[in-house]
Amino acid sequence: MKSPSGSKFARSLFSTLSLVAFASTAAIGAPPADPSTEALRSAENLMKNDKYKDARGKLDEAIKANSNNAKAYSDRCLVNDRLGNYAAAVEDGNKAVQLDSKMTSAYINRAWAYNKTGKYQQALDDLNRAIELDPNMPMAYVNRAHAYNGLKQFDKAIADADKAAEMKAPHARALALINKSHALHMQGNHNDAADAATLALQINAKLPAAYVNRGRAMAKQGYHDKAADDFSKALKFNNRLAHVYQHRGDSYKAIGKADLAKKDFEKAEKMGFKASTKVADPR
Repeated sequence: MKSPSGSKFARSLFSTLSLVAFASTAAIGAPPADPSTEALRSAENLMKNDKYKDARGKLDEAIKANSNNAKAYSDRCLVNDRLGNYAAAVEDGNKAVQLDSKMTSAYINRAWAYNKTGKYQQALDDLNRAIELDPNMPMAYVNRAHAYNGLKQFDKAIADADKAAEMKAPHARALALINKSHALHMQGNHNDAADAATLALQINAKLPAAYVNRGRAMAKQGYHDKAADDFSKALKFNNRLAHVYQHRGDSYKAIGKADLAKKDFEKAEKMGFKASTKVADPR
């Protein structure tokens, strides 16, 4: 007859060995950790703070660690767009869609780059697909309103802007109002265009495109002093807008400030200003 203590020891040993075996099996069966996760998380935190150059570096790390990470390509698409690297943005968007054809953000981000380069039909195709995948993404409607403005389909732009505004995402609402302001201005409804831009500025007073749109609407109504003030505010937030110097020069000229007008016209020319059919990015 075995001693009780011996039996207890055997049971304990068996239990321990079983736990070790289970842990080993679980480790073998578990998917390996994605080495790009930490770099991607860091990049997205940097993007939230508009640190796009630093974010691109982290996204490069993420993609180097895992070249099949569709989200990293989608994020880098947006970062490259914000940095003005539109061809690279489209290339990253293509890769993201290739890896995951149902990633809504990839279509939206690639569409930003298409819009910025005047490829409005390609943008529209991407945004139709994004909305088909997820009809509750306010930035898809904001971006599609931009594309419709570029295609001169202003009623559709206004409808999409209103749809985005209904979704109660403050930033998207502000951008939607900027797109709506542009469409109304192009339809000759300058008073409502100015009102829409003002509503956008009540949400975010640092959006240069809202000041530009309101300034254009004011100028069309003959309020050139107010227009010049709005153009100056737009340039305070983004002094790389050649067309805004041109607009401000026109308003200065209209109110008799010839010297200031001359300086602005020269600045616009030096920056390479030329008339364009591209629609300003509302961001």
